Amino acid sequence: MTAVDKNTGAEKDLAPEARRRPRWGLRVLLGLLVLLVVAGIALFVAVQHRLDQRSRGEGVVQAPSEFAALENSTGRTGAFTASIDFTSMATGAETISTEVAWDDEWFFQDPTVYNHELATTCSVLSAVANSESAYYQAGSSSPAYMEQALAELGFEEISTASYQYRSEIFDEVVDFITGTDDVVAYSVATKRVTSASGAEKTLFLVSIRGSYGSEWLSDLNMGSAATYDMEEITHEGFSEAAREIVDELAARITEEAGLDGTEDICLLFTGHSRGAATANIAAAYADEMSQGLRVLAPLSSIYCYTFATPTVTTFDTAHDALYDNIFNVMNPSDLVPRLPLTSWGYERYGHDLWLPGYGDEGFDEAHEAMCEVFEANTGVESPYVPEDRERVDKLVEDLGREIPTADDLATVKGGATVVKDLIADVNPMQVLYGHYPSVYIAWMQSLDTLG
Repeated sequence: MTAVDKNTGAEKDLAPEARRRPRWGLRVLLGLLVLLVVAGIALFVAVQHRLDQRSRGEGVVQAPSEFAALENSTGRTGAFTASIDFTSMATGAETISTEVAWDDEWFFQDPTVYNHELATTCSVLSAVANSESAYYQAGSSSPAYMEQALAELGFEEISTASYQYRSEIFDEVVDFITGTDDVVAYSVATKRVTSASGAEKTLFLVSIRGSYGSEWLSDLNMGSAATYDMEEITHEGFSEAAREIVDELAARITEEAGLDGTEDICLLFTGHSRGAATANIAAAYADEMSQGLRVLAPLSSIYCYTFATPTVTTFDTAHDALYDNIFNVMNPSDLVPRLPLTSWGYERYGHDLWLPGYGDEGFDEAHEAMCEVFEANTGVESPYVPEDRERVDKLVEDLGREIPTADDLATVKGGATVVKDLIADVNPMQVLYGHYPSVYIAWMQSLDTLG
């Protein structure tokens, strides 16, 4: 190959390096393109294979089943205490234990009256829902925490089928690619409870896992009322998950009740974070259904206790008496319950109950007692910083002023504002400590009541 010398006009040979450079550059680009195409094809094939496995119930720790008898169930009824194992984000994968109270009599009492003992037990069961995920990962030696916990509490049957394809990293990738991440993992368990007077009910416990993997994206899927030609909306990502749970409950309860009706059916919903939001909506759906023809349970037998609960709906009926059986427990230093912003019109169904917060009267003594319980449960000191309440308050105020509506959040400016304010107002990792389930458990166990 030759080139023309600008000075002499004569042709000259290019150096071998100059001749090779364009060819090697082209080869590298072509190679990268081929690799991308091959990787894309491989990913497509892998996703299709996984979807095919899901359709046939294969490729999981055990074949999904709707309900199965709980092995080693104690069958206990009445009032008792039990030791429950779970894991804490403060200690990693290490198993920790705590004592919980149980009393069948709770489910013959008015669900609109706050029951601190029941709420405290629910705070533990909502943490167990998070711990359960590890059992459903291939090669894991983690125990089935939820099955063990509910067996200790005397439950008879359980379904954890939703964990099967929602606990592996690749399944989270599949959900993201296929746009099916508006899901959640949950357990549904049953127990026959008996009152002191001899009355009986069949209790359905629904304990819902918090955000996991690609489900975090669903937390941002608030939806738009305009899409449905409505003025108000319930958070789309949370409500999709809640509808799945309610549909499963409806099918199971229909099978359980048969022709006898649902008068002796009792429901208990609980969860933390995303699980709390889903439980909040699912309980609200159950409340609404109690007023119609498709009754899951009488309104007088529906209970709900949620923890670190995001706001979920813009409907102005969220605090109607119909939802008085729903109690949401939040830590003032936790950012999650402050989102989506109330200034955008978002609320929670039922009653909001706030744990002691920095600056409240008597907080120092209450916090000291909470820290003692936290260390007794986990073996480590509580990492959460109560003073974060002031930083969270400032962040919420700044976001509300700079992002006036939920629609503004979806803009480039809105996203940039969130990032800017987060960096300026809080330490994202530090503020997460106040969201830990084990922090909520320690607060609940150290207090006599709330509200």
